Amino acid sequence: MPGPFTSKSRIFYILIGAGVSFIVVGSASVLYTLTPIPVSLNGTVEAGQSDSLTPNMIAGNPVMLSVRGSNASIEIVDPENEVIRSVANTANFQYNFTAPKDGQYMISIENLGGSDLNIAGSAFTKGSQIALGGQLMLIVTGIIVIGLGLRAKFR
Repeated sequence: MPGPFTSKSRIFYILIGAGVSFIVVGSASVLYTLTPIPVSLNGTVEAGQSDSLTPNMIAGNPVMLSVRGSNASIEIVDPENEVIRSVANTANFQYNFTAPKDGQYMISIENLGGSDLNIAGSAFTKGSQIALGGQLMLIVTGIIVIGLGLRAKFR
């Protein structure tokens, strides 16, 4: 004896719920990828090592960077490979700037001394454009799953 919640309607609701979930998660993720958020640049670079930071910013985003400790070489390059700031053999570096252009910046820090470097600061970054393809696939998958749910309901 069939109950009020038959197999077809159960599949319909499960597929519609899953499809809507895919669309909501994909849409939220797209917004997150396209919106720059503040991130910490705090960290340590051991003696003889180097580190590169690559924030993906939009024009007008601020960057605050402080490097203290051992001797270091620091270079900040804009998305068109133009050097914004470059210093060598410094043990105390502090620099704040506002991104003049959209794109991925490169902050290279090389520890030339015998002790650790302490990095402090913040920048804005947004997600990779490559990730956008995966998020759009989530939305398309949600639409397909909703279509399958509708097909199961009316079949």
